[in-house]
Amino acid sequence: MKTDPTNNSGVGACNHVVKWTFAAVVLLVATSASAQEQKKPPARSVSPDGKWEFRAGAAGEQGDFVIAKAGSDETSLVLSEEEYADGLAEALGRAPGYANIVWAPDSKRFAFNLQPAKAYQTAQFYQLDGNTWRKLDSLESNPGTTEPLERSMAREKQKLKLPSDDQGWPIMNSWQVRKWIDSSTALLYAHREKNFDIKNETQSVRASFFFTLKFDPAGHWKLARTREVVPAEAVGRLNEIEQEEAKGIEETQKKQADKKEWKQSR
Repeated sequence: MKTDPTNNSGVGACNHVVKWTFAAVVLLVATSASAQEQKKPPARSVSPDGKWEFRAGAAGEQGDFVIAKAGSDETSLVLSEEEYADGLAEALGRAPGYANIVWAPDSKRFAFNLQPAKAYQTAQFYQLDGNTWRKLDSLESNPGTTEPLERSMAREKQKLKLPSDDQGWPIMNSWQVRKWIDSSTALLYAHREKNFDIKNETQSVRASFFFTLKFDPAGHWKLARTREVVPAEAVGRLNEIEQEEAKGIEETQKKQADKKEWKQSR
């Protein structure tokens, strides 16, 4: 009877070593790939064209959130953790839970809604230039969005006969991009609220507005429409009022487009 010459020989032992080494390498590669996959947080939001995703930064990244190419570990934009000045909010997990992205329909712009401090929410706009995301002008840098709130708050203070120098204490100062009407038109909701002491009682003064922002190709925006919202009416009806406002904007834009088309056809 013939026997296998490799059995119990140096060649057979070598074959076993090679097999075990190969299996160990395969296991190491699979484990490393799995660890990398676990290290990359899942996407919180994906752009309409499917090319970009918004997610929490991976371990070791400098920011809380990033914009990255979909399915890639490559970070295209770090949304700095300096945006989160309220350490308590971050520790409680409220800030990351609040932050969200509102994409323009063509995926060339987005609004980043965030809460940097306990009584402060804001939004930042970014535009895609080639493969680079660029931060656009701040909402609070334009008097068109700040002055209406200040005037409304001043009127409410007068109704309560409060001294003009009484600053009260802030309860909320909020700027939130609710939706994009089209690729160059964003609907912003702004709300401001302060409390004042009047004869040992606390009174709230509030102001709320919807602002329609129009962007040009360079990313500069201007105020196209302003609508004041009675704060008491906004409670429980904000989505409904938003839909009414969005519908009104769309109808106005359609009339303007029809008028332009009619003029060109003459």
